[in-house]
Amino acid sequence: MNSPNSQPTLESLASRISQLELEQDLRRKNIAWLKQYLDELKQEFNNRTELEQIEIIQKDIASLTTQVAEVQQPLNRLSNISEDLDNSDASTEEANLDDAEVVNRVFERVEQQESQIALVDAVTNPENVDVAESEQEEEIDVAEEENQNSTALRNLEFQIERLMWLVNRIYAAEEDSHNFPVDAEEFLQRCKAGEKDFTGINLAGVNLRENSLNSDVNLSQANLSGANLISVEWRINLSGANLKGAKLCDAQLFYNKHSVANLKQANLDDADLSRANLNGVMLQQATLKNANLTRANLNSTDFSEANLSGANLSRANLRNVKLSSVDLSNADLKYANLLGANLGEANLEGVNLQHSYYDLITIFPTGFDPSETGAYLIISGASLQNADLAGANLNNVNLTGANLEGADLSEANLEDANLSVANLQGAILAKANLTNTKLIQANMIGVNLTQANLSLANLTAANLNTANLVLANLENTNLSAAQLSKSNLTQATLKYTILIGADLSCVNFLGTIFEYAKLNNANLSQANLCGAGLAQENLTGANLSSADLRGANFKKANLEKANLKDANISGANLEEANLTGAIMPDGTTHD
Repeated sequence: MNSPNSQPTLESLASRISQLELEQDLRRKNIAWLKQYLDELKQEFNNRTELEQIEIIQKDIASLTTQVAEVQQPLNRLSNISEDLDNSDASTEEANLDDAEVVNRVFERVEQQESQIALVDAVTNPENVDVAESEQEEEIDVAEEENQNSTALRNLEFQIERLMWLVNRIYAAEEDSHNFPVDAEEFLQRCKAGEKDFTGINLAGVNLRENSLNSDVNLSQANLSGANLISVEWRINLSGANLKGAKLCDAQLFYNKHSVANLKQANLDDADLSRANLNGVMLQQATLKNANLTRANLNSTDFSEANLSGANLSRANLRNVKLSSVDLSNADLKYANLLGANLGEANLEGVNLQHSYYDLITIFPTGFDPSETGAYLIISGASLQNADLAGANLNNVNLTGANLEGADLSEANLEDANLSVANLQGAILAKANLTNTKLIQANMIGVNLTQANLSLANLTAANLNTANLVLANLENTNLSAAQLSKSNLTQATLKYTILIGADLSCVNFLGTIFEYAKLNNANLSQANLCGAGLAQENLTGANLSSADLRGANFKKANLEKANLKDANISGANLEEANLTGAIMPDGTTHD
């Protein structure tokens, strides 16, 4: 707390608290004023002059009522019985009535009782009917006016009371706003102020795109349904959180040595987690029904007892993932990486495993045969002719001696893999990652390696005749004694590349970048090196006979004992080049 940033944090927090207190006081004052205003309005209504007339009329009615007291008693008993029945019926219905309906029924009963009083008065004075007829008509008029005024009074009183009830409800809601959604600005300000525990916070629909949160922030049980969490970087506690329908594509919720995101029992139904990094995340007992996890990195993630029914896991990395007892019914796992995954006791009913791949370590439920689903077994000596493994993550796999003839491995990751002596003839490896891959003596005739990364790869004695290596990266690649006759290396990068004794006859090197490449004793006969930059390169003993060397730069290059017979060196720069013992284009040997 003695850091330079602690003081501004405390001040901002104090300012926020003061602001909230002022807002709360203002609300209370407004409500108090509204209550006072309604009380004055009610008092003004109760003091109207019409009420005095109503009281006089009520006294007259009372005096008339005493005259019929003797006759009224039996009728009252009948009325009480009827009223008891009414009350019994009302008690069963009251739970289903709203406030206005209850009040209306009470008013109807009062009006019925007043009608009964008038009827009794007429029955008990038959001898005075003619005499009192005009008086009764006058009383009826007065009673009607009284009834109207009384009803109006009751209606207004009810409306006032109802309004007061609503005001109290609003005031109570102000006191407890925990369930109201918090917007992104307020949430991030609170995080910046040092608040960490947001258990159960309502962030439904909030836009937190590309935001990062410290690992000590707690969002367990939070409501993040429908939230925009695209490209967020979170390694926090989200256990039990509601992420239904949230957008988490490209999100980074990955594991490292210090932190791991906790999504145990979280609700991720219908969530978009495409391309998300969930490496090592805890998702035990989570629900991800119909979630989009295409191309997501789920390496070492724990899905034990999770629900992934209907989820899209196509091209997802599920390597070493725990999927035991997981519901994967009707899930799409096309092209998914299942190397080393544990699917023991998982529900695989209706699952799509077409073009997915697994190894001998992968565990499937008892009696389940993955080979019948179109999945590929990745082992040494595997038969994978024409297999569709485009984009597959096969780093560090052992495919020595495997038959991959005609297989599609475009954009596949084969870093650190061993494909020595494998048959890759006619295979497609365009844009594939072959960094540090072993391809010793591999058959790669006619292979497509356009824009492939072969840096640090070992292709000693490999056969790459007629291969397409346009724009390929061959930095630090070992191609010693490799066969590349008639291959295309246009605009390829040959930095520190080892090509000692390689067969490069008839190779197209147009626009190829040479930098400290080792070409001694290489066969470059009839190669196209027009305009090639070979300054200071080592070409001792190289065969350049009949090669096109027009405009090539051999400044300070080592061409000792090289063979340039019939080579076209028109416009070539041989300044300070070492040509000792070299055979020149005219067949003579240079001193």
